[in-house]
Parts: sequence; C-alpha cells; structure tokens
Amino acid sequence: MSDSSERTRLLVDVITDPVCPWCYVGLHGFLRARDQLKDEFSVLPRLRAYQLNPDTPEEGVDRKSYYEKKFPDTEKREEMAHQLRAAAIGAGFQFDPAKPTRLPNTLLAHQLIRLSHYDGAQERVGLALFAAYWDDGRDIDDVDTLVAIAESAGMDGENARAILSNATNRNDVRQEAEAFRATGVSAVPTYVVNERHGFTGALPPGRMADALREAAKLTSGAH
Repeated sequence: MSDSSERTRLLVDVITDPVCPWCYVGLHGFLRARDQLKDEFSVLPRLRAYQLNPDTPEEGVDRKSYYEKKFPDTEKREEMAHQLRAAAIGAGFQFDPAKPTRLPNTLLAHQLIRLSHYDGAQERVGLALFAAYWDDGRDIDDVDTLVAIAESAGMDGENARAILSNATNRNDVRQEAEAFRATGVSAVPTYVVNERHGFTGALPPGRMADALREAAKLTSGAH
C-alpha cells in the first residue's frame, strides 16, 4: 500500500438525504469504492445536506400514502423496490425499502450530520442515521433519537442536543440544502469531487471507483 503522503487527495462532497433509499445504497457503494481506491487516492468524504422533500411538515407524513400518491402504479413501485434490493446487494448489504412507515422532515438529521463533521464522526453518524431509519424504522426527526445516535458515534450528547435546538444552525443547514438545489442538483446521491466535478447516481462499487478516477483526472487537468 502506498504511503498516504504519496496518494492523490480527493475531497468528495456526498450530497445526500437519509430518507432517500438510493442514497443509502449510494453511501455503501461509495465506501466500498473508496476501499478499492485506497492504494491510489486518499478519499475524504464530506456528507452535505439536501432535502428531497423540503416541504414535509415537522410532524412528518405517512410514507406509504405519500408514495402511493407520487407513484400510483403499483407494479412500478414494486419494480423500484426490487431494483433497490438488488442494488443494495451489489453494494454489499441488504435492507427492506418498505420498512419505514413515516416520511420525516430531515432538517434535524442534517443538523446532526453537519455537527458530526466538526467532531470527526461524520461517517459513523451518516451510516447510523441511514440504518436507524431504513433498518430499524426509527424517527430520525426526534431529538432524543438523534442525541442517542450522536452518543453512539462518540459525540457529546448534550452538545448535540444544544445544536439541534439552535434555530440559527437549523437555518444555516436549510440554506445549504437549498443552495445545492439552486445550483442544479435535482437528484441524490450526487458526488462532487474536489469541489469541481460532479456526477449522480447510486453506482455499483466498481463503476463508482471508475467515476472517481475519472473525476480525479478532470479536476487535476489530466487527460
């Protein structure tokens, strides 16, 4: 394995939302791709806020009803679920995309993700949030739940609780999510490499590794 000082540094902004099932697949695929690239690059992920459903009320909505209205074709919904399960297996894990019963507003979850970056716990918190929602059906818009996730990732629970109740911090996170939408991000997961070149999609690990290699060439000016 190459010394870390000899490897090219790739800062990868992973624009994501915990209630997006493809983001769950994409995060696992990205982490497996990073493992494949460990001898070539020092890949530093940074999870960034995006809300697929920014108008979701604070109390959340019934997820089944929401998706039945958004995708009225039953066969299409079942096919999407099948594709998600297959993609997850390709990314090295399994989950049931039908398990969560509520669709929460994810602004509080994004506040925790942002805080965890400064605590050096973002990867642990990100994975824990996705697992809490998709695997355990937990309410990731509940402060006590989020504080417990923070503590399980080694963060200070009381500091997390204070940040989650901070209106200024919440507005900053909301503006970050809105800014990505304003710059043209319309689907997640989206990956932006070295703040210059982006691509979208929950790619399988091998294709994800290739996309990151290509992005590295583009951001370095190589051809």
